[in-house]
Amino acid sequence: MNLKKIGRYEVKAEVGRGGMATVYRAYDPSFERDVAIKVLPPAFQHDPQFRVRFEREAKTIALLEHPAIVPVYDFGEEEQQLYIVMRFMSGGSFSLRLKEGEVTKEEAQQIISRLAPSLDAAHAKGIIHRDIKPGNILFDQYGNAFLSDFGIARITEHAGTTITGNSIVGTPAYMSPEQIQGDKDLDGRSDIYSLGIILFQMLTGKLPYHSDTPAKTMMMHILDPIPNVLEANPNLPPGYEDVITQALAKKPEDRYSMASEMANALEAALKGEPIPVRQIPAEVTVESPLPTLVQQPGTSTIPSQPETAALPSPEKRRSKGWLIVLGLVAIVIVLGITAAAFIYIGNQGIGPLAMLATATATSTQQPPPTEAPSPTLDDTTIAFGVMETEMALITPTLEPTSTLTNTPKPTVTPTTTPTITPTSEPSLPVIGGADKIALIKENDIWTMNVDGTDLSQITNDGAEKSNLQWSPDGESVNYISGKCAWSANITSGRLDYIACFEVADYLEAFEISPSGDQVAISLNREFFIVPYDLERLGQAKYRTHLIEMAECEVFAPYTRGGSSVAVKSVRWSNDEQQVSISKLGVVDDRSEDLIHILDISECVETPPRLDEFPGRRFEFYDRDTTSVLQNFAWDGQFLFTLFTHKRNGGFGDLWVYNTDLHRADIINPIDDTCCYRDPHWSPDGRHLIFVYQDQSFGTEGNILLYNIPFGTVGTGLSYPPLPLPEDFFENPRERPQPVLRPAK
Repeated sequence: MNLKKIGRYEVKAEVGRGGMATVYRAYDPSFERDVAIKVLPPAFQHDPQFRVRFEREAKTIALLEHPAIVPVYDFGEEEQQLYIVMRFMSGGSFSLRLKEGEVTKEEAQQIISRLAPSLDAAHAKGIIHRDIKPGNILFDQYGNAFLSDFGIARITEHAGTTITGNSIVGTPAYMSPEQIQGDKDLDGRSDIYSLGIILFQMLTGKLPYHSDTPAKTMMMHILDPIPNVLEANPNLPPGYEDVITQALAKKPEDRYSMASEMANALEAALKGEPIPVRQIPAEVTVESPLPTLVQQPGTSTIPSQPETAALPSPEKRRSKGWLIVLGLVAIVIVLGITAAAFIYIGNQGIGPLAMLATATATSTQQPPPTEAPSPTLDDTTIAFGVMETEMALITPTLEPTSTLTNTPKPTVTPTTTPTITPTSEPSLPVIGGADKIALIKENDIWTMNVDGTDLSQITNDGAEKSNLQWSPDGESVNYISGKCAWSANITSGRLDYIACFEVADYLEAFEISPSGDQVAISLNREFFIVPYDLERLGQAKYRTHLIEMAECEVFAPYTRGGSSVAVKSVRWSNDEQQVSISKLGVVDDRSEDLIHILDISECVETPPRLDEFPGRRFEFYDRDTTSVLQNFAWDGQFLFTLFTHKRNGGFGDLWVYNTDLHRADIINPIDDTCCYRDPHWSPDGRHLIFVYQDQSFGTEGNILLYNIPFGTVGTGLSYPPLPLPEDFFENPRERPQPVLRPAK
């Protein structure tokens, strides 16, 4: 094979080599991105067992299509050599991250919460990973964790057959007891056990079971009691013992039934809250991902288990019957002899049993400061009785994401209308058709109920953020940070990037339409409207990608009279037939920010401009100071709110402009005093949320948050602020940018 090119991919460097695969870093000219290519050596091309396994790795991952699983882009064959093209994970592996030092409780919770849904998705399709270990957890350049290498995943079919037959496959330090004993009915709870081992390792810096040989380590999984995590790390909250004990239970039926259940329990333990009661479904039905592997596809189920099943005590686990012990000892001895023989063969590189490796790093574009350490017995994989090395890549320091909760006493306002929703969860208060508020404090995202209760911190990275917006499903808060659009899940705190334009100068707007079908983007102040397609946006990197995505070339990008329009921010109308854009314009030979309302109902060369303001409509800017519009809000129909720039980085008078009447007024609803910023309309257009700072207290005045019924403005009604903790906003120049989530 040409080492300079594999298919259409231009090879840059070899980054890893193992017994069965070589991994290259390559460039994909079609999508202008770097990729990782795993190539099967020619020696194995005529071995159908390995060929099938290599092909299945690509097909298995492609079937999953989960945001926390390393995606497969392509699969092919060239000069009788198979190859898989995957996303290049420049952040390295978690095994190297563990060697860098302590992992915080918050970081551990973030990683488990991100990976748990990917395992649940795999298990729902009947796919068992069987080799969950730090070396198979990789990071992208933003520190997001991904699960990799489903090459030895077991496809649970009705017949229970696997390509690997009855062989014991996995890594001794992370294998479940039933996996070690060759259980033919292995299910997803085996992966949960392995994830529990990793959690113990993250929290304590050591493995719960460790010995000088794989055989002894495997015996410890079966016979030894679960170590007390609080003894290994006394600084952990008490709830962590319950999480570890249930995750590492010897019997599968005593463990968590889903990985997300374990993640929820870990989050509760981190917060010091009671651990949720384990819910065991009566029956879990899995869909067959590869029906062609069997003649009559079927489903497999996990038998129901009694909810009252008690965790076995250490004393009971020690009191194994001698016959069972002797039997297990015999099994382990045989395994040890077999493993030792194949270790020797694998190390000599002899025969097809050298096995598929996720590759040991041999070179990168930037050589590591020290030589990569050799794999240890704890992080090597036994598959078909053969040792398998793991990928070693350079891993950046991760910024932990924590979820901290601070719940003040609720304050009842006259506008609060509790609603009852047909769910098992307590209903949230609803004001103006919204039930949640997201805002920024010290560059991190916080959420709370619309009445100010249940205040929770979602992110903890301290990176500058702007343009908050709730995701279409209401489960995440989207925002812009740097040149990327991100999504922060409000339950798990997981961060995912939606789109990233590294080569751009700046990204200023990323506004999703009310239906969630389209997104308006300002990239280098060029304005685009494209479908909100997460898969394509995730691959977009250049403006040319947005041009290719656009369904209307008029907005790819938007121009006026053949000239580009410098767009800074965008808002959608409720019916998505119009957009309002803030742009740089000229009024009386002076540069000013203007708002244009455009009719986009038809894809015509010059979309009708329905209105333009402030301009000559009303005197909004102080012409002796600034003519920059920081932010504006639109109710989606007739009303716009804007604020001037007077003090403390952007506080000023609050204006309302009515496009139907072409009338603008200063409203200043809090005792007719200044100053305000960051207004936002409620989903029903009847309430207005904004930030207020009383200028009479000087530059150090407290920042308060209000949510008021707009129809009462000017009546003399006194409004109470939302009940945030005292001095919640310590920085008097804070930009909270609150946004409201539509109630479901």
